[in-house]
Amino acid sequence: MQEATQPYTVSNDIIGDAPALQSRLSADGYLFFKGCGPKEKLLAARRDVAGLLTAAGWIDPRDPMSTRWSGAGPYTEGEQAYMDVYRKIIHLPSFKAVPEDSVFMQLMSKIVGGDAMLHRLRIGRITFPSNTGQTTAAHQDFHYIRGTPATYTVWQPLGDCPLDLGPLTVLPATHTKGFIEHSEDKSKKYASMGLTEAQLPASGPWLCNDFELGDFVLFHSYTIHKALPNLTSDRLRLSTDNRFQKAGDSISEVSQGTHYNL
Repeated sequence: MQEATQPYTVSNDIIGDAPALQSRLSADGYLFFKGCGPKEKLLAARRDVAGLLTAAGWIDPRDPMSTRWSGAGPYTEGEQAYMDVYRKIIHLPSFKAVPEDSVFMQLMSKIVGGDAMLHRLRIGRITFPSNTGQTTAAHQDFHYIRGTPATYTVWQPLGDCPLDLGPLTVLPATHTKGFIEHSEDKSKKYASMGLTEAQLPASGPWLCNDFELGDFVLFHSYTIHKALPNLTSDRLRLSTDNRFQKAGDSISEVSQGTHYNL
């Protein structure tokens, strides 16, 4: 059974109101939008990623878009078999086109109060079933990206992502606590730096809900978040996260390169 969460607050009603967006983000540390993402581009990216996963033998070739697991693996980010496929995914034109869509650039310009810049670092995740021990732990993105703290991550699945498939969950208002030093969990094969339960500030319940195509959540680089485990028996979760900041603000070298320099 998936851990208990409360639903996100939907912010569709203020998507065109810069002061309201900034105010809610300042208070909550995140914004969630229903169906506002570029659905055709998301589907195109899903189709192309599924094609690579089919060629790798990871999913059932009879219905690639369902990403039904073939039983291969499970593989984890950092392992050679995973990285050989991942290198191809992050260079797909359709994969790179999703965060470049005007809906994100216009929204982020309202949030940062000026010209927004999309990081060159584009991240994708292929999350296998039967691999819950490698679920991304609680952390703050600032640990990995540095630069200006006023950097914002947009997380979205490439298709529907119900709770049992393991979407992203946020601990609201934790960005107000500042950066917390992370510690290493040596059981993790990737993203091993995170926060222990004892380090998590009291901030109410974790937030999450079923994601449908076009839904996305964005959050501040100090906002604590984690993935829920993929508890399905036979489906791979496909998701992407991309980061934005105000043009001209401080940016680290890592955010100006490709993921893993692939």
